[in-house]
Amino acid sequence: MLLLLSSAWLTAGVCVGDSAGDAGGEPSRATGAAATTESRLWLEGSLDLGTTVGGGGGERLNTLIRGDSNFDDIRLRLFLDVEVTPRLTLFNQFMIDPSVEVFPESFLRSYARWEAASWDGGEVLLQAGKIPTPFGSFAPRAYSDRNPLIGTPLLYHYFTALRANQLPADNRDLLAHRGEGQPADFGGFAGGGAERPFSGLPLIYDACWDVGIAAIGSAGPWEYQLAVTRGTLSSPRFRGDDNNDGEQLALRLAWVAAPGLLIGSSWARGPYLDRAVEPAVRARGAALEDFEQQIWGLDVDYGVGHLRVVAELAQNRWQVPTIRAAGGGLEPLEVVGGYLEARYAIRAGLWGGLRYDRLDFGRIDDGTGGGRRTPWEADVERWEAGVGYAFTDRVLGKLVWQQTRRSAPAALDDGFLAVQLTSTFGGVRP
Repeated sequence: MLLLLSSAWLTAGVCVGDSAGDAGGEPSRATGAAATTESRLWLEGSLDLGTTVGGGGGERLNTLIRGDSNFDDIRLRLFLDVEVTPRLTLFNQFMIDPSVEVFPESFLRSYARWEAASWDGGEVLLQAGKIPTPFGSFAPRAYSDRNPLIGTPLLYHYFTALRANQLPADNRDLLAHRGEGQPADFGGFAGGGAERPFSGLPLIYDACWDVGIAAIGSAGPWEYQLAVTRGTLSSPRFRGDDNNDGEQLALRLAWVAAPGLLIGSSWARGPYLDRAVEPAVRARGAALEDFEQQIWGLDVDYGVGHLRVVAELAQNRWQVPTIRAAGGGLEPLEVVGGYLEARYAIRAGLWGGLRYDRLDFGRIDDGTGGGRRTPWEADVERWEAGVGYAFTDRVLGKLVWQQTRRSAPAALDDGFLAVQLTSTFGGVRP
């Protein structure tokens, strides 16, 4: 029944730039279903229980579009993956979070993976459906039993003031809304589009998987991925509908440079604007597809002894029809983001984790005619540190502190303490 519902739900909808939902995950979580021809079914899950203490605004910046976050009191994630043939596997994931009352279908992730070819030292796998995020290296650590901390890097979820389905009238209109990425904070642009509140665009929204097709695999020390999706990294389409007449192309290439060292590069490009702003765009003699998100990233994953270090850096730009330079030409909105994450095994079952990440926004003309340039969004940085302990191979706990700082004009400096207990269950059923 779940597999039938998966197909039915991939019909219409939006995840970012509209008041719709999100999901989350990573590409290789459930490969155990296809690992042996003797196992026809993989059934497992994880339950997160937690609470937070303190905080005066920083905690809510972790909130996703549906209103849920990694710091919620309770979250249940289920995995049901079926090996149809030794070369074809169907992967299904579903999350339950009582804090959310809408868009339950957005919690569903369902895709098929087919082994197209394999040889000594390499393989080609084809994926279709609601596929894992085809960018960067955080996805494998997005699950609570793999994340050394609790939160998600800013690069993968933080909402900027830019919208996909509402345009700022001009530079001054955009600058007036800096720091209003969350729906409850947004006062509304004057350039045309949807009228209701909604979240701004993140650089990458890993919490929502896009509908598309992908080829992934390896060849010797190289790993690769090529994906075509309905939406973009900042505005994925969780039900597979088309909000414009373009698609996103995403590429990733990673190199195992030495034992314990992986170096990767990712790139993606595609139109992100929604049809809600099409009249305003056409009035300027352009088409929605003329305005794209373009993002390039570099990541490094290195492990030695008890220490593992992961770093990512990405440069992103959005083309916006109403943002102009002092000379009158269009000026893109740019942002550079990244994080550095470390995990150290103190002793058996006990580890310490640390992550520092930030987003630095490019400057645009302030629209006053004086030639002054100012960041188009308030810069933000975050520290998260904590310890974790595996009580058993199925139960682990974490204690973390998260501190978020945001520059003026949306100044914020706030921290809070969080505790989380994660229990995994289930396994392969013959």
